[in-house]
Amino acid sequence: MMSDKSFLRELGFLLHRFIAAVPLLAWCYLGFCRSVASRLSPLRRQQLLNSMASVRWPDSVLCPQRVRLGVATWARMYPHNGEFDFAAVLGGQLRYEEEVFDFLDQRLSNYDLVIEIGANAGVFTLFMALKLAQSGGEVMSFEPSARAYARLMQNVSANDLQNVTLFNAAVSDETTFAMFHEPEGHLTNGSLMKSFANQFSSRLKAAPVLAIDAAKLNDLVKPGLRLLIKIDVEGFEAPVLKALKPVIETHHPDILLEVLSEFADQIEDSVKIAAPGYWRYAVTSHGLVKQKALQAHASRDCFLSMKDTP
Repeated sequence: MMSDKSFLRELGFLLHRFIAAVPLLAWCYLGFCRSVASRLSPLRRQQLLNSMASVRWPDSVLCPQRVRLGVATWARMYPHNGEFDFAAVLGGQLRYEEEVFDFLDQRLSNYDLVIEIGANAGVFTLFMALKLAQSGGEVMSFEPSARAYARLMQNVSANDLQNVTLFNAAVSDETTFAMFHEPEGHLTNGSLMKSFANQFSSRLKAAPVLAIDAAKLNDLVKPGLRLLIKIDVEGFEAPVLKALKPVIETHHPDILLEVLSEFADQIEDSVKIAAPGYWRYAVTSHGLVKQKALQAHASRDCFLSMKDTP
């Protein structure tokens, strides 16, 4: 016998499938949901979002919505079916990698330029550009996936950002064409590493993308700029960091990067080669925690800096 909770979930699914099949009705319904979402408890809001995410909505009704990133930065983002950014459909606070947003909220004013390697649809691009615009800072974002790059451009355009430069390219250890692998249904997990992408789906779409030699980033950075490099490249962090050695030696940037457990040792080896004088910190919900060697942890991101206890 079906439980009450299962019955309600099935009822919600059927209701949303019916509404989503009629674009005008779907447009009106999503507007209604946004108007009441702010009055719901976090639990009820999440339950509503989960039910909405169980069906596919017409792309024509998924318009950019105002979402709050970090403590108080508002941006307009397009929601997409089946992706993490679908949560933007209700507007309001976007709960995503909150430790990283908290960290950047406190530190972005220390930088004149952020180079973002692996921007995906641009949630951090928007946040950093909006924050840096207040002080005249800039963001340069690299994203190799054609689909993710199209969404990145959409989101940047929706916010009329003038301090962002976008590159439809990967960053690697040489300038070449490289195969980029996208697992079906997991746009945020595309990678230059086929084995990494395969963890999310056995069905991969592979396509050649332009890869830029990381050393060429030196040509983009004016002397004296306070630089942050953010790296999130789905398992390819170690090769990218190693290839950044000329940039690190020239500009001494701070570095924020994702560290997954299976790649922690490789990334640590790259730190020893490319950034031997850098201190290592885990980015946690309680702030920075110093590490002797890079280690994966719950929030996954780590911070590298030449400054001790920055």
